[in-house]
Amino acid sequence: MVHLWDMREGVLLKRLEGHPRPWRNVNALAVSRDGRMIAISDEERTLIAWNLSIGESRTQTIQAYCTRIQSLAFSPDDSLLATGSVYGTIELWCTKTWQQLGHSIICHKVTVRCIRFSPSGKLLAIATSKNIQIYDLSTSKCVADLKGYTDGSYNNSLAWMPDGTRLFSAGGNSDPNIREWDTSTWTQVGDPWEGHLKSIQNISLNSNGTLLASASDDNCVRLWRVSERRPIIVFKHPSEVRCVAFSPDDRQIFSGDQDKITEWPVFEDVLPKDCPKNVPKDDSKDAPKEQAIHQVLAINSDVRNACIAGDLHTAEMVLNREIDTDANNYTSYANRAFVMARKSDWDRALHDAINSVRIQPSFAGHISEGIALFGKKKFWAAASTAFDLASAFTNGDLKTTQLLHCDFQTIALFNAGQHKEAMLRVEELAISPNVDTLACRVVEAYLRVHLGNTAFNQKFYNEAVDHFTAAVNASAFFYKSAIHSTYEEFVVLFGWDLKSLWQNANQQQCHALFKAGRIGAAVESYRSTMDKSDEHTKAGLSAWFAALQ
Repeated sequence: MVHLWDMREGVLLKRLEGHPRPWRNVNALAVSRDGRMIAISDEERTLIAWNLSIGESRTQTIQAYCTRIQSLAFSPDDSLLATGSVYGTIELWCTKTWQQLGHSIICHKVTVRCIRFSPSGKLLAIATSKNIQIYDLSTSKCVADLKGYTDGSYNNSLAWMPDGTRLFSAGGNSDPNIREWDTSTWTQVGDPWEGHLKSIQNISLNSNGTLLASASDDNCVRLWRVSERRPIIVFKHPSEVRCVAFSPDDRQIFSGDQDKITEWPVFEDVLPKDCPKNVPKDDSKDAPKEQAIHQVLAINSDVRNACIAGDLHTAEMVLNREIDTDANNYTSYANRAFVMARKSDWDRALHDAINSVRIQPSFAGHISEGIALFGKKKFWAAASTAFDLASAFTNGDLKTTQLLHCDFQTIALFNAGQHKEAMLRVEELAISPNVDTLACRVVEAYLRVHLGNTAFNQKFYNEAVDHFTAAVNASAFFYKSAIHSTYEEFVVLFGWDLKSLWQNANQQQCHALFKAGRIGAAVESYRSTMDKSDEHTKAGLSAWFAALQ
């Protein structure tokens, strides 16, 4: 059975039923270019085409092969549907009459894994278990035989550049890389694109061929900038990822694993330059700042500003006066506990937190208690319980709940030295539905920079490179965003410097690459950072890089 979803609303529109054995798995699926037809086949070798506008079958059931269909593809003008079987047979079907056209194409002694028409519709690329074959449909002859992958590695997926000048292929477990082919010479362009650890199941290009998304059995979707031949963002799933596709406007990526579809944002800094931006109206400058996250704690402006500036002495003095004026001011006790935690005075932090909760249980009181208990590094269960108790004061708000458990609690756990567990929480957050993805990436980037600095200081430079690279990838989500104000609570509670996070991650990556002897990669990292920096930042980076050499 196939489900059609409204991706804006996240609701099921209709179910396409009609297979003689509906409990069988759908094996292949293709949507026509005009969006009006969908073709599906199951493991019983049944092929059905549907009219999406009315949700009714356009054909009688076709028993296409003696073996199951592995791949489907519509031609650019939607006049043809190509089908490829596990035993190497490719057939072409007229989408008006649903009659087979011409003779079958036979790829001997191979399994067909993927078939794709060229943008002109004149060529058909066939990825098999041994090679990639290119057929001229006007003559039904093979014009190229591409063999780039190691023996035993299937060619799992194909994608054509929109102008037809390049063909991309993805390999299986023994060679899980992406290869780029020049279609004028049918030779490989450059080195394989490395990054995935297991078989790549599917690849997809955006509308103008500047970005490529890949889905893999390593539970990851990688977003690659084609011009750079390297991943710029990694999206993590809880299980093997089977398919990936861009939205029509290229602003979202949709990926599917074993039991769900996940939507990932493609932020404007990685969108093609000619893609229209979401430009706010002129009167937006008068709108209030977004308060979705950074005003969840009741901290007066004097204390808040002092904490942001790192003037903890002033913050403490203001709170002392508030408590002296009102000994039952539970909010001030909780806020002073935050200040004591910033100073790593865990005994006083816990004392103030306990006083706050004793006077009046509250959101801030339980958070301060949880942070203080984690800081003591021995009351793990009690600390987790404190954060759980704070949940009762979120009023069911999803963003506040995320901030509490996935951000505050994770950071407090990390600061207590439980790095592995904290990073696991970050990874789980990244793949969870209905989360603030940007907040997740901010936390991931900051913690990765910390781990990278630790490895760097211990002279484990390659390990440091891995951490800084993860931070750079995460920061690609926000390097032009005002995260310092949006996520102000991270600054207030933990003293984070978010203004320089993106630049720091990139500079440290470059430095670690130099120390690891990877000079070429270091230069590439520097150039990439310069390309994204404003003129003021470029001047400082240029001087820093000159001194580094």
